[in-house]
Amino acid sequence: MVDDVMHAKLMEVVDILLFEPAEVDLGDVCQMVKYDLGIADDREVKRLTYEAVREMLHRGALVDFDGGGIPTGKHHPEKTPDEIVARIDREWEALGEMPTIPGEICVFEWTPAAMEAYARSRDQRSA
Repeated sequence: MVDDVMHAKLMEVVDILLFEPAEVDLGDVCQMVKYDLGIADDREVKRLTYEAVREMLHRGALVDFDGGGIPTGKHHPEKTPDEIVARIDREWEALGEMPTIPGEICVFEWTPAAMEAYARSRDQRSA
């Protein structure tokens, strides 16, 4: 579990990543965790990247493992954030290094519809 201060900083990173509709590479997430949070240890970067990915998925980001454009969820059997993170972990382990090439391992798509759904759910929780 991430401590409270690091968790808050990590959620700020996720907020930045999901500020507007866009595609986000796994490598982009790693780089923000590493440099924005000042994490030097690659194992810790990986762990915190997984926490950020879980949060992105919980907010409604879609994942594409095939690099085939907009993710549809039909390209992979993994549905839950834990299943998706487990696949990322397997592919990252096989890669043997930090993902750095655009689209390497996977890409996350943050769509206008996902933004609206997340805003509605957040508003309902605070009401």
